[in-house]
Amino acid sequence: MIKKLNDLILIFLISLILFLFLDFVFGKSVSRLLKIENVEEIYRVKNTNYSYTFKENFKTDSAVWGKKYYKFCSNNLGFKFNCIDKIQNNYEIVFIGDSMTEGIGLPYEKTFVGKFHNKVNLSVANMAVSSYSPNIYFKKIKYFIDNNLKFDHLIAGVDLTDFQDDWKRNNIEKKIKNDISKKINFKDNLKVFLRKNLSISYFILKQINWYYKLNFTKYADHKHLDYYSNGASWSYLPKGKNFYDKKKIILKNLDNLYDLTNDRGIKFSIIIFPHQASVLYDKRNSTYYSIFKNFCIQKCYRFFDGYNIFFDMIDKTSRKEVSERYFIKYDSHLNENGHHVISKILLNNL
Repeated sequence: MIKKLNDLILIFLISLILFLFLDFVFGKSVSRLLKIENVEEIYRVKNTNYSYTFKENFKTDSAVWGKKYYKFCSNNLGFKFNCIDKIQNNYEIVFIGDSMTEGIGLPYEKTFVGKFHNKVNLSVANMAVSSYSPNIYFKKIKYFIDNNLKFDHLIAGVDLTDFQDDWKRNNIEKKIKNDISKKINFKDNLKVFLRKNLSISYFILKQINWYYKLNFTKYADHKHLDYYSNGASWSYLPKGKNFYDKKKIILKNLDNLYDLTNDRGIKFSIIIFPHQASVLYDKRNSTYYSIFKNFCIQKCYRFFDGYNIFFDMIDKTSRKEVSERYFIKYDSHLNENGHHVISKILLNNL
């Protein structure tokens, strides 16, 4: 019995080593053939002027978020778009923001920017890219203004995660040695290694991970939905020791963006929206809402409240029902239903 078990273990180890070898040699070619390659690394590229952006004139049906694939196109300026608009250097409305405004996980036409664009007779551009924050909003807008991109109205989607992201970027720029964003742990290194060298293995492990998360775990097991550590928690938890410093930094960056646009006669507006954790744990007129609403009183052309509308729906149904109807399952991001709600806020108030 023991010999049989040892033989099985030996066969398994030999098979595993052979599979990993074949994956290392042929994995990238096979994943490209099967359209499961990690194209995110191809079209999300570094940029010396504003950290990173989308590769110009790129098109794929294999953009991926979680276990879902979707169509993605970028235009000649590296902006996500509908794959059909003609090249232009003048826009009436430009959006900028992070993953929520980019519409991660969805093709352009199903995002709130795309839905808004489809309903209005206006030229619209979306400069948003995942993980941007006002620090980068300013740099990117300034770069394109300095390079003669003309537009009449800028709408910044100020996300809940911008609060922490601007704080991190400020620390990096000051070269603070213990900045947490510079620490790369073993798990991150392993992910990078697998993506680059063992494409098939990485794909299989990712699918197993998502299947387990979606079917065998509860809210509390998901970082995006953990009460204390999700990206929206600062809005409802007691104010931490760095809260007011973080608030000062993000408002300073938004001030810079306002001054930049105001000096050039460009209208400046802000739009806000909740995370799934906000719907589950926060309240209407929250800290997040109040900070940017108050900022906008004197400086914004419009303040688009895409936040409290979800609490109106909670009052009619429940937190659980709203979170399941308008957000990607176990994720902080809006699904197509949620993007439709935000697009209506824009259409009704612009």
